[in-house]
Amino acid sequence: MRPVEEQMAVLERGAMTITEREELKTKLAKGKPLIVKLGVDPTAADLHLGFTVVLRKLRQFQDLGHQAVLLIGSFTAQVGDPTGRDKTRPQITEEQVLKNAEHYLEQASRILDRDKLIVRYNGEWFSKMTFKEVIALLAQATLARTLERDDFQKRFQANLPIHMHEFVYPLMQGYDSVVLKADVELGGNDQTFNLMVGRDLQREAGQEPQVCLTMPLLEGLDGVRKMSKSYGNYVAIADPPNEKVGKLMSVNDELMFKYLELLTDVPMEQIAEWKKGVKDGTVHPMTVKKAMAHAITEIYDGKEAADAAIAN
Repeated sequence: MRPVEEQMAVLERGAMTITEREELKTKLAKGKPLIVKLGVDPTAADLHLGFTVVLRKLRQFQDLGHQAVLLIGSFTAQVGDPTGRDKTRPQITEEQVLKNAEHYLEQASRILDRDKLIVRYNGEWFSKMTFKEVIALLAQATLARTLERDDFQKRFQANLPIHMHEFVYPLMQGYDSVVLKADVELGGNDQTFNLMVGRDLQREAGQEPQVCLTMPLLEGLDGVRKMSKSYGNYVAIADPPNEKVGKLMSVNDELMFKYLELLTDVPMEQIAEWKKGVKDGTVHPMTVKKAMAHAITEIYDGKEAADAAIAN
């Protein structure tokens, strides 16, 4: 294992929050591989660059010698994560989830080391729970605590419906961490509440609570809203190289630095140098934007394809 401070320098790149930072350092200092969990609900088949932000962080843990666990929410996806929603998600079938999961894994393998990745499905345990066990899980949370989350507060104040199954979702995500005995859980910064529930349930189960590491949500090509297929502001990792480069060249100058930090392996020192050069006029923004588009395209399509796409 690499020294703790070296690992922290890698893991803190682009991170929004680490709860708790000192706990993570203590876990790393043990010199043993940590169990690092990332839960995904494959409600769609295609991955865009916004999804890759947290997947790349999981790969960094892999490269540092830790055990990555990609948890497919085969059961939770049927419930629907209420995070960031002003209305209940439409429920999808298990068949749809598993079909999407196949495509998800195929594309995620372009980022993760598949040979060193553990893939689990939370239907393994939730499909076997008795109603008595569900009640016991529900007993570990209060309505007041659940209503603390912004999504529910806003809907409650606006007199919008909140369905009972939505209250269960954070507990289900937290219970996944108990089953997996996760040392670290990754997620977008909108997932903080759900991740923290995992810490609470692990304490109740007598486990050492997981560290929660969140990554920022990536703005799409419009530079305003988060990257999403529904907004049409996304870059799919399966896009052809020419299309990928064309889309990436359209982002604004400020956003290109965020893309460099979160979506590439370009050293932070180089990014800082470019940022300073653009600011003082010694570096043209187009030079940096081409470097950003090339670096991202090379990751998914190879150097030759990236070179040709930039030339085009």
